[in-house]
Amino acid sequence: MSLRIELRTYLDTRRALGYKLVATEYLVGQFCDWLAVRGKTDGFTIEDAVAWARAPTDAKPVWWSHRLTVLRPFAAYLNAAGRDVPAIPRNLLPAVTTRAAPFIYSQTDLDSLLAACPAVFQDPRVAATMRVIVGLLAATGMRIGEALHLMVADLDADNNVILVRGRKTPLDRLVPIDPTTTAAILDYLAMPERAATRPDPAGPVFVSYKGAGFTVNTIEQHYRRLTRAAGITPRGRARPRLHDWRHVFPTAHMAAAYRNNTDPARTLGLLATWLGHTHIADTYWYLSATPQLMALAAQRLEHSDSTKGQL
Repeated sequence: MSLRIELRTYLDTRRALGYKLVATEYLVGQFCDWLAVRGKTDGFTIEDAVAWARAPTDAKPVWWSHRLTVLRPFAAYLNAAGRDVPAIPRNLLPAVTTRAAPFIYSQTDLDSLLAACPAVFQDPRVAATMRVIVGLLAATGMRIGEALHLMVADLDADNNVILVRGRKTPLDRLVPIDPTTTAAILDYLAMPERAATRPDPAGPVFVSYKGAGFTVNTIEQHYRRLTRAAGITPRGRARPRLHDWRHVFPTAHMAAAYRNNTDPARTLGLLATWLGHTHIADTYWYLSATPQLMALAAQRLEHSDSTKGQL
């Protein structure tokens, strides 16, 4: 049986368990094509896997590691099925994941971004699209890919809830939103400029001039123009990115938990659910030690210590 057929069986089997495997289908498919050019359609060696992973010679080692990591489960599947394919050791092409310095936006930054949209984008539909997307990311902490894949039916306007469909994980989740966020999305959906694109009534919330959904790359390009116009520039190693709203959201909520004297542990559990994390450690990754959060946490600790001393 050819590797291409094996790959289809592998994808179907895992997708039946709820996995999306978009990157796996793309990258392992590339690997099968790479092997076919070299006359191999039924199996491969560890040397083949490493050579393919390192084929983009101008890429960073972390990308080589990612390519091999995506391939590793497929190789294990073939190996367990009795195919003449070795399991790929985990210590090959190791790469330490580095955390980009998050850009923590202030309320002033957010106001500047939203206010700049009409001036930056002459098309009212594009201006409104960017305004609602930035506001939605700030209000929910969702991934930009998740926002762009929101369907009209995913908005429950009566209950102020959005169904966020899992992209990075197979889990869907319900995210509560403020009524003002609901109103902003409804206003966007009702725009004449949006209707003029003849979008699918059951299709994406955010639509291009063709009435179809946007690509992440397009929105990121628009966002770079927007940050420049709003005067938001890098701070040290931190450069303003769309993804940084995913850091701002949990950091702001944890600060509010300390400020309002509520249970931080409970807040952290809620944040893990809202952000779509299956492990609480993933949520810690997005928390940033801002001066405000650290000061509030220190005040909470000092109050706790003084209370114990009075007992």
